[in-house]
Amino acid sequence: VNVAILDTGVDTQHSDLAPNIAGGYNTFTGSNDPTDDNGHGTHVAGIVAALDNGIGVVGVAPEARIWSVKVLDSHGFGADENIVAGIDWVMARKHEIGGDWIMSLSLGSPQLSYVERDAFKKVIDDGIVVVAAAGNHASEDVQYPARYPGVIAVGAVDSTGKLAAFSDHGPLLTIVAPGVQVLSTAIHGSVPAAAVSVSGTLIAASAIEGSSKGEIVGTYVICGLGRVEDFPQDTPGNIAVIERGELTFNEKVRNAQAARAVGVIIFNRDASDYHSWTLLRPDCSSIAGCDDPTHPWPVVLAVSADDGEKLVSNPQHALDMGAWLDDYKFLSGTSMATPHVSGVLALLWSLDPDAAPSRLRGALLSTTRDLGDPGFDLTYGYGLIDAVRAAMAFAPARFENRVKQPREPSDPAIP
Repeated sequence: VNVAILDTGVDTQHSDLAPNIAGGYNTFTGSNDPTDDNGHGTHVAGIVAALDNGIGVVGVAPEARIWSVKVLDSHGFGADENIVAGIDWVMARKHEIGGDWIMSLSLGSPQLSYVERDAFKKVIDDGIVVVAAAGNHASEDVQYPARYPGVIAVGAVDSTGKLAAFSDHGPLLTIVAPGVQVLSTAIHGSVPAAAVSVSGTLIAASAIEGSSKGEIVGTYVICGLGRVEDFPQDTPGNIAVIERGELTFNEKVRNAQAARAVGVIIFNRDASDYHSWTLLRPDCSSIAGCDDPTHPWPVVLAVSADDGEKLVSNPQHALDMGAWLDDYKFLSGTSMATPHVSGVLALLWSLDPDAAPSRLRGALLSTTRDLGDPGFDLTYGYGLIDAVRAAMAFAPARFENRVKQPREPSDPAIP
């Protein structure tokens, strides 16, 4: 089964994706190099078909063949011409090599385009199943291309099955799928990540912008607000734990370096966000070199106020801290819900490759889990996708020998 992802491109070198990527096209350059310079398309691709290889994540259809069609630029924008060019390329490739094709579009616009509408009609008439994101404006009108006739419009729900606050819905919504805090693939080495372990207890942490990458193991000392006089005599060779406040992060860390600390943890003073702190201050004038990105900063992490208080109350413990670049990240949106549906469709079609697209669509929509009012409703459409029920409806002969065995007394309860 072929899944064409019309998006920002895909990181073709990602170890969790590369073997499933069959090729692609860049509508901006006219080349066969759809390199992802944004990250959105790579995340979408992982939801569809990240490999079942024991690392990272597993896609919904981990053996699907992925075609990356770059129709959005590095900022996530594209014109009607890009979408139509991408559609034309997918149709040409389908006619060239045959097979079953699904087109997944995690993108949208409030504006109707007659040229685009005609292109989608042509592609659906050609037997390609089209899935598109409903949109993220909490509106009762889904976006285009999800609004076009024949397109499966996908809304997003959270882990409790509740419609995501941002998800578009309404009379033209078709179906819903998971779309809140979805973990999937990111461009290789693009996501800052960090963690702190105190005597084996893990603490959530965030790398402050400018921090070095690496791991430090040692004991930590409490260094107040990070003023020069706050660093105790045993700071050298240890990790400095500093409270936010009074000085800039830049000054705190420079003072820690002057005191010969080997790493720095700064804890918050309230419940505010601590994931976007930076050591680079281009707006300052009183700190020499404060906006110098070449300064050799140590590993500098941020933690919450609660976790900081725990550190302060138990000083001199062993601590393991690290910062690195990751290949995976969490994103939310109907953009994340859409590839869940595309992946389920790929799984179904693999059970009966000769089936008509209409039967594929019928199996998907007739087996959903009802989340709202009975039947179709304006919040959840036909309901939440259910891959197993849809598969059994689509290809019942493939499940004839599926016999339920009695559970042994020693077996754990299965929710």
